[in-house]
Amino acid sequence: MNTSLKFVIVVLSMTIISCQKETKKAVKVYESLEYNIYMGDKLAGYQKSFQGKDGVYHYVYEFNDRGRGPHINEKVILNDNDVIISHEIYGHNYLKDTVSEIFEVKEGTAKWKSSSEQGEAKFDNNSFFSAINGSFGITDLLIKKLLSSENKEVNLLPSGSIKITNIDNHKINDSTELRLVEFTGQSFTPSYTWIDKNDRFFGYVSPWFTCIQKGYDSIAKQLQPIQKQKEEEYLKNLSPSLFETPSKKILIKNVGVFNSKTGKIEPNRFIVVNGNKIEQVSTDVITEGDDTMVIDGTNKTLLPGLFDMHTHISETDGVMQLAAGVTSVRDLGNSSDLPELKENFDVNKLVGPRILVMSGFIDKAGPYAGPTGSIINTLEEGIQAISDYHDKGYTQIKLYSSIPPEWVKPLADKAHELGMRVSGHIPAFMIAEQAIKSGYDEIQHVNMLALNFLSDTIDTRQPLRFSMVAEHNHKLDFESKKFKDFIRLLKEKNIVIDPTVSIFDGMFTVKAGEADPSFAKILDRLPLSVQRGYYSGGLPIPDGKKDQYKASYDKLLGIVKQLYDNGVTIVPGTDSMAGFGLHAEMENYVKAGIPTSEVLKIATLNSAKIAGVNDNLGSIEEGKLADLILVDGNPVNDINDIRKVELTIKNGNIYNPEKLYKAIGVKHFK
Repeated sequence: MNTSLKFVIVVLSMTIISCQKETKKAVKVYESLEYNIYMGDKLAGYQKSFQGKDGVYHYVYEFNDRGRGPHINEKVILNDNDVIISHEIYGHNYLKDTVSEIFEVKEGTAKWKSSSEQGEAKFDNNSFFSAINGSFGITDLLIKKLLSSENKEVNLLPSGSIKITNIDNHKINDSTELRLVEFTGQSFTPSYTWIDKNDRFFGYVSPWFTCIQKGYDSIAKQLQPIQKQKEEEYLKNLSPSLFETPSKKILIKNVGVFNSKTGKIEPNRFIVVNGNKIEQVSTDVITEGDDTMVIDGTNKTLLPGLFDMHTHISETDGVMQLAAGVTSVRDLGNSSDLPELKENFDVNKLVGPRILVMSGFIDKAGPYAGPTGSIINTLEEGIQAISDYHDKGYTQIKLYSSIPPEWVKPLADKAHELGMRVSGHIPAFMIAEQAIKSGYDEIQHVNMLALNFLSDTIDTRQPLRFSMVAEHNHKLDFESKKFKDFIRLLKEKNIVIDPTVSIFDGMFTVKAGEADPSFAKILDRLPLSVQRGYYSGGLPIPDGKKDQYKASYDKLLGIVKQLYDNGVTIVPGTDSMAGFGLHAEMENYVKAGIPTSEVLKIATLNSAKIAGVNDNLGSIEEGKLADLILVDGNPVNDINDIRKVELTIKNGNIYNPEKLYKAIGVKHFK
């Protein structure tokens, strides 16, 4: 379940769509265009752009992402200044909830209303309405307005602005003339889109999600490396300014040190970092010298760097991870260039955490197959994929929802033969008990545990894996023999659970217009355009069932507590927004009833053990690698203090979170 994909799609929509325009001249020559949408390499949907005889612009947008995905219809009317005066959107969103969004200008006032927001403002005849639920279609209108505007920038309604900061010309196959356009102002880092020689939207491309003009599908793969190089060029140019490699030893004095073995804060410690190693941990005062960079830790806590054990990390996530104190991650499914990204983070070509575990993603081809990794047709192809991943340095395999249950054991046997761990979703028409007995070492997502107590006839390739849990999990009996036997099985087989429980908070408990609870505390720190996406709601909640869905989420928290109480290993994964998502996951573990000191151990030393790196990481000890975070406050007393990261050290390099956040338009906690 890739909620990070959901986030990407939301951000892309806001970034590329946010404005709309077309000149009066172009009204006469607005050619109807169609686009194909791909999830990975699989055709998953379409986009249609056309204009009616009455001058109204129409856009239809739809795709299927493993049973999820929007269907959007848009109608747009422009005035003589090529500014939107009417914009109507209807259909359903990514999680199939009803969409109705209206913008109109009357008597000099712009008004907008949707299920998640409403407002009005004086209309200046030059600002563009930024829709929450829009499609790629109206990028044509955006591009032309920006190209004709001063400084290639326009203001947006309800707020913000968007600007073209760069345009590169490219000729593909010696005949197709395209331009790669760079935008800023709508996300954490620049966004990119392709336009053709007529200034029409040509496509957006990525390994995960691609929308491209129909008939040009074959060149999408050629555009990806060009766009990727541009994205990385921006980040690589930014990276040197975002970290410091000290020429002196680092002395952190008078600091409380979190002991991740005991779970206690050890007060008034003096820590010396020399190069990339922790050289000294002392209760005695260490004299400051000319060869020392001194950091005062008074009233602060020094912790080992945090671990996020469920990411699908991208180049742009690295800054947010380090700013939040996340120095190590596991990647549980990504594009084929993951080893290159790992290397770039390791050598600081790009700012980002250690990618300690690369997990090879495998699913069976079909209508609900995952969007990336190895999509196989036969068991033999799956076994070969495992060997290929092993040869590339991957140490774990993640099986997905479309894998036939009878394939699980032979695939797990092959992975184990090569010394690799096996984890994943529970395949459709199988339950967790069966997956464990067939060779799983680890299970992703707590809803997969809840499904164990429903039925093995549920087609969990589809969103039923969410909605059935929301409907029924509130009835789960922790005292039942079936539940206790299952918990005992997890413990006896040393099964690791990666709950990602926070993503279900926003999915089960809020309707459109309510802030996603996992991020409500930090939304005011984010760019305004990003904030809006976190008010779009979760699953469609039937009338009268909001309390029931909330109770089902609370029972998911209860499962997490039951795991902890019974000694089942938990690792903190997010599958959501980089950095802030881990803070939310840790806070939810505390909300579930796990002591704060134990949560901090889970996110440091315990995770290091599961990743196989506890000899070098996960605790503050002499001789270990210098991955450290300095927090303003005491997170053992108040887990919310984990959000107050003042300093991050990764491999001896110093990162200033305030500076990191500023580089991507995020406010620091102070």
